[in-house]
Amino acid sequence: MNVLLTGATGFLGTDIAERLAQKGHTVYTLIRNEAKANEWLKTLSSKTQKAVRFVFGDLMKPSGGLTENRITALSGEIDSVIHSAAYLSFDASERDRVFQINYEGTKELLHIADRLDVKTFLHVSTAYTLGMDNAGVESLYPPENRDFVNAYEESKCYAEHEVMAYQDRFHVAVLRPAIIVGNSETGEADSTFGLYGVMRAVELMKRHVQKKRQSTLDSFKIVISEEDKTHLVPVDYVADIITGALTNSSNGSIYNITNPSPPTNGMIMSAIRDGFNFKELEWIPFNETDQLSKLEQKMNEPLAVFEPYLNRTIDFADKNTKVLLERMHLNSLAMDRDMLDRIVSGFRNRHSEPERV
Repeated sequence: MNVLLTGATGFLGTDIAERLAQKGHTVYTLIRNEAKANEWLKTLSSKTQKAVRFVFGDLMKPSGGLTENRITALSGEIDSVIHSAAYLSFDASERDRVFQINYEGTKELLHIADRLDVKTFLHVSTAYTLGMDNAGVESLYPPENRDFVNAYEESKCYAEHEVMAYQDRFHVAVLRPAIIVGNSETGEADSTFGLYGVMRAVELMKRHVQKKRQSTLDSFKIVISEEDKTHLVPVDYVADIITGALTNSSNGSIYNITNPSPPTNGMIMSAIRDGFNFKELEWIPFNETDQLSKLEQKMNEPLAVFEPYLNRTIDFADKNTKVLLERMHLNSLAMDRDMLDRIVSGFRNRHSEPERV
């Protein structure tokens, strides 16, 4: 099968590309910068390198930046599209850019897919298109009059509606991962967002405490709701489901790729405290921030954007996903403390790598 993959050089996209190649598919990757894409290519297995074909384009431009000649050449050549490219930003000042890439870019890619006469279009969205609701369903959320946490969620919600409008032209499915973390076996990750933003803050806190060993500082507080649960999903689990959906999904279906037994934030923070050997680390709820010192307030500021995700427990329906897993002969995610420890260790042992574009 020939698969056009967007976002291939990203954290999740790289895992998807590797799995597609291992299954014998040819991977057409939409790229903007050839030099950076070539650097990314060097990080892949030899089999995947041979399976990759570059398609130069840009989702910020009409027709995805593809020329008419290129579209004509690819017509009838591409069997399926996996759209995993997205602009992940919670910065309100970037709302226009977020919508341009995540919403308008999806619309352009759908037009291209229609012209290429593809058979399947898989759209990688986010479990958090539900906005501020506490119950997630495997159907479209009406975007109007919905309270979204940020423009990223809102843009992805609108994009889902665009995708579903094409289900009479070709097979479509929406895959909604929750908070993606490192590989379930190795802990390896190429991400600075979500849980990795929290771990980065903890890392900085520990460095500060180490400098103050001779002072009276005996604890450092981070703000998080201990009893609430967070839906962490390993990148390999997500990539397995997405690639399996190419041949096992149902047309017009939505799949919540969430955690059937999400860990409590207390469990996550315990793994981080132990993994960093940071016995001074403590965590307090959001309604007790008056306990923070000025330094702790400053250290916690970058985590404020994650409060809506760390201060509530969301129950996600996953009936469709369970059926998909059964068709793929895969088990549902079973995240335990050992897996969390591996994920923390993966961050702690990370090495400097070329930036993925």
